[in-house]
Amino acid sequence: MIYIYCFLISALLVLFIMPYYIKLMLKYKVLDHSGGRKIHKGLKVNVGGLVIFFSFLVSYIVALPYLSNNGNIDSAITFILILTCIIVVGVRDDMNSLSAKNKLVLEIIAILFLCRMGILIDNLYGFLGIYELPVWVSYVVTIFFFVVIINTYNLIDGIDGQAVTQALIILIPLFIFFLILGNNNSEIVFHNPNFWTIICIGIVGALVSFLYYNWEPSKIFMGDTGSIFIGTIIASAMVCAINFNGHNHNDFNLFGFEIKSRIGIVVTLFYIPLADTLRVFCARILKKKSPFTPDKSHIHHFLLRTGASHKTSTLITLTFSIIISTLGLIFSVIFTDNIFIPLMVVLFILYVISVSYITKRRLELMKKKLRCQKKLTQ
Repeated sequence: MIYIYCFLISALLVLFIMPYYIKLMLKYKVLDHSGGRKIHKGLKVNVGGLVIFFSFLVSYIVALPYLSNNGNIDSAITFILILTCIIVVGVRDDMNSLSAKNKLVLEIIAILFLCRMGILIDNLYGFLGIYELPVWVSYVVTIFFFVVIINTYNLIDGIDGQAVTQALIILIPLFIFFLILGNNNSEIVFHNPNFWTIICIGIVGALVSFLYYNWEPSKIFMGDTGSIFIGTIIASAMVCAINFNGHNHNDFNLFGFEIKSRIGIVVTLFYIPLADTLRVFCARILKKKSPFTPDKSHIHHFLLRTGASHKTSTLITLTFSIIISTLGLIFSVIFTDNIFIPLMVVLFILYVISVSYITKRRLELMKKKLRCQKKLTQ
């Protein structure tokens, strides 16, 4: 029942607060200007992530008494304080852009606190023959993982609805995963699946309602405030899902099937943002540019260039994510990480080919349509 309460509280708060928040932002001209890499037209209300966080926070506070029965309440409070600090960084970046270096440093500081609290990749569970990692290696691997996930999610937030739908396609399966695991009565709150079930469903509720305002034509963007915060939640939940699927549940079964790929199945959920960022970075390097040079070469930019609307582009990327996540689930019960992760490389190649094919095909159709229109006007 607590999960229903968390979902409804966060969903209803976003639904009812957002119209007043949008009016307030318009009144004080807290707006995002178009131009450069920003492809929206005119001025748009930004910093929508603040409402998402507030709604999630209320649902989280409601669930605190429940969490106190399953773990350390101090850790649960510290976790939300770290997220609050991340929100402050996001708001500062949205209001007056931080340099990439300063933002990275602040992100790493927050990640170090999360590592210290036990949200840590300390085992590769046999991938490449590696099991338990030394403490310093665990910190380095975890920081790298968080930075990649947070910034990759930030980069995928380029068109109406895309960041929200990509988050939902990740968080809903994670919610189901933690729900199936149930309560393990761990004294450490982060080692209890129930804690992450509440986290996931609280964010899902807020995002479902936010999608109503962020769908084309959008009234508001989540901004870096939302993308950094949600990216941190996704990375944290993925790390703990890997850990639960690993040493806490060595013979974890899903609907009667044993999960053999402990790392791959979790990473596959975030595959499209990761694959697209890697594709863009590789393309920039081949052009002898810095991989961090901003441009309009992400998948949504290509789709928009071929005449697709924001809605169509978002649905195409969502479809890609659903297909690959489904394949990942199937492969995870067949192959171990040592086989599955190389298969992910093959999927990456297929993804690049598919993006290229879809783009060329749509461009050809556009050119054909233009030729037909010219003939009709002559």
